[in-house]
Amino acid sequence: MLIFSLCLLLLASFNPFAAAAVIGESEPNNDFAHADPVQCGDTVLCATLDPETEFDHYRIHLDAGDSLVACAFSCEGSITNTVMVLFNDRDSILAVDDNSGPQWFSQIRYRSFCSANYIIRMLKHPDTPDSAYSLVFDCSAFPPEDYDLCETARIIPSLPYYDEGSTLGQTDQCGTDAPDVFYRLVIPGGSTLFVTVCTDEFDARVQVIGRCYGDYWDDADEGCGLGAELACFSLSEGEYYLLVEGVSGGQVGDFSITVNAALPGCPEPQPLVLGRVGDYPLLDWPQFAAPSYYVIWYALAADGPWEHLGTSLFTYFVDSTGYADARRFYRVTAVCPWSSNGTRGNSEESPPGARVGCKQPTPQEK
Repeated sequence: MLIFSLCLLLLASFNPFAAAAVIGESEPNNDFAHADPVQCGDTVLCATLDPETEFDHYRIHLDAGDSLVACAFSCEGSITNTVMVLFNDRDSILAVDDNSGPQWFSQIRYRSFCSANYIIRMLKHPDTPDSAYSLVFDCSAFPPEDYDLCETARIIPSLPYYDEGSTLGQTDQCGTDAPDVFYRLVIPGGSTLFVTVCTDEFDARVQVIGRCYGDYWDDADEGCGLGAELACFSLSEGEYYLLVEGVSGGQVGDFSITVNAALPGCPEPQPLVLGRVGDYPLLDWPQFAAPSYYVIWYALAADGPWEHLGTSLFTYFVDSTGYADARRFYRVTAVCPWSSNGTRGNSEESPPGARVGCKQPTPQEK
């Protein structure tokens, strides 16, 4: 329940008359160029994904440091199994979510590290019985939760992950004499974990631990202001906890945390077959596993650079840009499921040479 408790809080406090705007979906909005403009506080009521292969797009501007919560929820009792994808203004995927919202709906929490326009794409699983959904955009700071005990650690449901919290008034259970906060995640084997804690209020540290009050792994106390940046390499499969606290007993305050990982990837779908549907190229490939979705790339040369073209829930993709005068090369990568239950890892979402825009800081980049 902790996974989508924030979404439920937003819905419980939702008042159509107090919202910045209650808007409807406008068609066509099935590509980036025709994305519906929205802003923080807006609510889209009763949009539809019909036919089942349709995409809906929404464009929102975020300033550097803004905290976005985009949460899908039911329209008049609908039970639609949605998928939400967040893109930056360079068409690169920043986050993907399936079921972190209420019921089968989606939720993405993201902090913008640069002022830019962002795109939310909504789609649905083909076997879902309904097609209607509503969508709320909130940019207020994430509300605090009780997660000062290892036994009630806040769950990290998917990666990349961002959260805002405070050690003020929390309990000290382990580590230094400073109050603690805990996060819990499960990752596949052979993973490298990247954690960035940012604060200007207190001298913070972060540590990876293998169980409550034991199996202490790597730690860091430098980076991102008075915070810390940590890279923990070659972690075996299993459950891990992140401990955030001050370096000494008097160090407390607010912080933000970003968690990402280099996870074992999916095999790349092969062979890739090029066909034709009317005036459009058709890409087709075999179903080799059960990935969450596929990412389609194109390039003007066989060795790249690769540009993002689109995503697909199916084992085919129609290139709606049509045929071009110059030769075009295609590539498909798969993204396998990853969740707090710990299954498989994401594939690389950017092939070598793919262009990306504003990026989240990593332990190697400040």
